Amino acid sequence: MPIELSLSERVLLAPTGCGVYLWFENEGAAKPLYVGKAQNLRSRLKQYLASDDLKTTFLMRRARHIEWIATENETEALLLENNLIKKHKPLYNVRLKDDKQYPYICISTSEPFPRIYLTRRRVPGNLYFGPFSKVQVARDKIQLALDLFPLRRRPLKLPLAKPAKPCLNYHLKKCMAPCAWKISEEDYAKIVKDVIAFISGKNGEARRFIEKRMHTLSQEMRFEEAAKLRDMLAYFNERNVLPQVEMRKSVLDCDIVGVFSAPLSHLREELSLREEDLPLSRDKDSQRDVRLAQICLLKFREAKLVAKENFALTETDLRSNDFTDTDFVAAFFRDYYLNLQDIPRFIVVPQSMELSFWQTALRENSQSNLTILDLEAFARKIKKSDTEINPQALMQMAVTNARLTLRERLLAETLRNQRVGLKQIQKFLGLKAPPATIECYDISNIQGTDPVASGVMLKDGVPYKPGYRKYQIKTVEGANDPAMMHEVITRRLMRIASGEVRAPDLIIVDGGITQLRAALRARGEVMAVNAKVRKSEGNEVPPQLHKIPMIGLAKQLEEIYTEDERILRFDKESPGMHILRRARDESHRFAVAYHRNRRMKRNLKSLFDGIEGVGEKKRAKALLLLRKLDLADMESEKLLDRIAKDVGVSHETAKKIVDKLQSSAV
Repeated sequence: MPIELSLSERVLLAPTGCGVYLWFENEGAAKPLYVGKAQNLRSRLKQYLASDDLKTTFLMRRARHIEWIATENETEALLLENNLIKKHKPLYNVRLKDDKQYPYICISTSEPFPRIYLTRRRVPGNLYFGPFSKVQVARDKIQLALDLFPLRRRPLKLPLAKPAKPCLNYHLKKCMAPCAWKISEEDYAKIVKDVIAFISGKNGEARRFIEKRMHTLSQEMRFEEAAKLRDMLAYFNERNVLPQVEMRKSVLDCDIVGVFSAPLSHLREELSLREEDLPLSRDKDSQRDVRLAQICLLKFREAKLVAKENFALTETDLRSNDFTDTDFVAAFFRDYYLNLQDIPRFIVVPQSMELSFWQTALRENSQSNLTILDLEAFARKIKKSDTEINPQALMQMAVTNARLTLRERLLAETLRNQRVGLKQIQKFLGLKAPPATIECYDISNIQGTDPVASGVMLKDGVPYKPGYRKYQIKTVEGANDPAMMHEVITRRLMRIASGEVRAPDLIIVDGGITQLRAALRARGEVMAVNAKVRKSEGNEVPPQLHKIPMIGLAKQLEEIYTEDERILRFDKESPGMHILRRARDESHRFAVAYHRNRRMKRNLKSLFDGIEGVGEKKRAKALLLLRKLDLADMESEKLLDRIAKDVGVSHETAKKIVDKLQSSAV
């Protein structure tokens, strides 16, 4: 019977040499939670058991089993770690966000007669170039290679048992017809070798190759083919070189790696987004510390900026703010440079970022003379070479582009969620189209005193402040919310009927079936009155007034009340329900703020009683100021400073006034 060891006892059995370790949720789990490498396995694993940092704590809450694989050196460990991460996609490893979406150019060297094509999956035995952040760039390179070299295009399994009939590409001299036995495997391999050199070569070499071929065709009087290459050369230059930034007096080939990362909470605040706008997880506690990152790669070849690539990086299930920019850049190196053929002479990373081990690993993996420099070391090298380059400006360009791309990515995701949400509302409520304009109404009063209402507007799922409206209730006395809702909806629909404002696609009333019935009654009455007026004038009722869809949204159970008095329950965490709740919550906030503001101003008359230092003149100035301000939405400190400055009282007196204002608003 095998002896069961605790996790700490098993860690003591780990070797002290290089290797890769895998944390599992249990001993029989097929997929690891995390894969890492270490120079000293035992020492590294002990740190996991003793660590109190947030990132490790999340992992160790689930990890119950550990395995390791010893290697001869750190380079072997790094390559093995890369393979295991790509194979298992562990939950707690940082990696390129949705890296299956990044395309590769594949040359199928595992076949006797290789093809070139676009793929998003990597199979051992083939040669891959990429990943590319823009699929069109990869497609253009493939098309250019097919136009220049007579590679086969059909996905046949060659060689065939007997020769096939050559297709049209053979007669157009676009293929050497290996399927018809028109070319030997050795001669075809020479063409493939040229293709590999062309795809992996520098842009200048590629252009020179096209120019040489074009001149050769011209000398052979094959002018039509030469003209095609001329047009191809112009297109190639446009796609790959322009627009360009030139590093004068420089022949350095280098990649500038800029990284920008920030906590999701900071990004939401900067972009004025709510948690519901970017629901990365239904577990709010798990996404509290999530950190997002973006890499911008500037590729300089022959002193010119020839490409800008953007890559999103994020941790998947590990919601921790404990990652550093070095962690993200190291993850990028693993997923990008280990698969790359076009390795530059220099890779420049941000200041004080130590990645010398990656330099050794990439040199051995790519057989290149690569040097990885941080910004300070790169600046020193440039200074010695007397080259007119501003390294700080180049790195700032990369970081700025990374920051802007990350913002754009979040906003695009928000817009996508809003579009999905509006389509869900359409389907759930049976509307003819997604509701582009939504209006929501709420009532606010305290036992009938100072009754007000609010109307807020959402356009494409986002609050549209110019469409917000405040209403003072004029015809209802006492606490009668349905009657107040009837008045407000009537007033709004009358303006729609007169053509002053456009009709919304959906009206929401904050409340249950009683408030909805009042709104529906108002709609019916306005339609009837308007129909009589139009009929007497010989006009038809405008189409925009015909039955604007209405629903009620109750707050307690988040239930939706329909016009036919059904009660619907929508998934609370769905994008559609987030939009409906946002409209309801915004109308409630706006109504309460307006009601509080009116109540505060009604109490201004007795506000200054008992406050020393406020005579008749200062009282008049203070009343005039407070009636102009939106007291409900103003911060206490700003209000205090404004009173002290405009009224001419001390800060102590101003604080007494603010305190009385706030107590009167409760």
